[in-house]
Amino acid sequence: MSKWTLHTPVGVNDILPHESGVKRNIQNILEYVFESRGYSRVETPSFEFYDVFSSNDKGLIDQETMIKFFDEHGRILTLRPDITTSIARMAATKCSKETLPLRFFYTGNVFRNELTEGVRQREFTQTGIELLGINSDVADAEVIYAAIEAILSAGLDQVQVEIGQVAFFNGIVEQLSLSQEQAEQLRGYIDSKDSPAIEKFVKTLNISKSMGELLTELPYMFGGPDVLERADIEGLNQTSKNALEKIKNVYDILTAYSVKEYISIDLGMLPSIDYYTGIIFKGYTHGLGFPVFAGGRYDSLTGRFGADMPAVGVAIGINRVMSALLKSGKIAEQEPLVQTVLFIEDDAFAQASAIQNVLFKQGLNVETYINGGSLEDCKAYVKTKGIKGIIAVDKNDNIKIIDTDAGTTQETTIEKLMGEG
Repeated sequence: MSKWTLHTPVGVNDILPHESGVKRNIQNILEYVFESRGYSRVETPSFEFYDVFSSNDKGLIDQETMIKFFDEHGRILTLRPDITTSIARMAATKCSKETLPLRFFYTGNVFRNELTEGVRQREFTQTGIELLGINSDVADAEVIYAAIEAILSAGLDQVQVEIGQVAFFNGIVEQLSLSQEQAEQLRGYIDSKDSPAIEKFVKTLNISKSMGELLTELPYMFGGPDVLERADIEGLNQTSKNALEKIKNVYDILTAYSVKEYISIDLGMLPSIDYYTGIIFKGYTHGLGFPVFAGGRYDSLTGRFGADMPAVGVAIGINRVMSALLKSGKIAEQEPLVQTVLFIEDDAFAQASAIQNVLFKQGLNVETYINGGSLEDCKAYVKTKGIKGIIAVDKNDNIKIIDTDAGTTQETTIEKLMGEG
């Protein structure tokens, strides 16, 4: 036997029953919040043509992170590294004639070859929403608010959302007439908070003192609305001024929604994905050094697929939410999925089938004991599984209802049980 048959590849994991139940509960809560806000479920393929996520002029996703393979015609396919792009393709090609806005929610696995805290992750689950067809500060605030509400509903009460603006940085690049290479250099310095490198970079430019100070301080412009006042220096161009105004508007709307305590402004935040055009945001929680959700405005993405449509969205990492809940002790011990074990005496299969139908209608999960042996063996089995109830049935339609916790036994008949059901 090959040793590889005993292991999973690097970056993927098996999810055992207890973990799967926790994960499903989190997913159900998030989906309920989104659906209750008018979002409709959609699904996109697990793999797409490579060109959906990359193009000759500018890639949307770093191609090094994509897991690629070939179809039978030699065309390059990739496991989806991002669901937002797939939904943008779907919306542009199949939903462009529908009444706007479009409100979609999804749950699915994404596949990226990336490192998180030194651990390589290649498959993880996301639940998210996309609001397409409206370019407004109200739409941006709606998506951020929905993400906060979803995370709080899942049980995380220590949430911090940092809001930035891609257009603010782009306005500076435009104002200084930076080349693409210079812009990428500056982006990297700001993202890594490399102040010495920024100061050295600033000295190569013929810019005002105030603009130089702005660039040097940009990685640390974090906090409340006063950050926006500090950034609005004399001579700042209109693109960047408009970006600051939009952050202020979104902040004010979220304040009106009574979630101000969870919001901070971070002008040094820059996106890792190239399709964002305006507001961007990341949500953090205590105990994790990386965001549990992230999103932003991407007004030009659907245009790549033939239909211009402004849009904003957010993706929540289910695995990350689960990790945060486990670390915080917020996940209670899960009850067994099975509440009752059915013990069949004397080959009473017809009677057992009738009882199962009654229990199913009552919403109970029922497992049939098939290990062989006596009723005492069945009692020992349910004890190891944490199951509290046994129903034993014989050919004479007699039933014993056993509560293993209380150590009690009640006797009845199928006729009476069906009458009660």
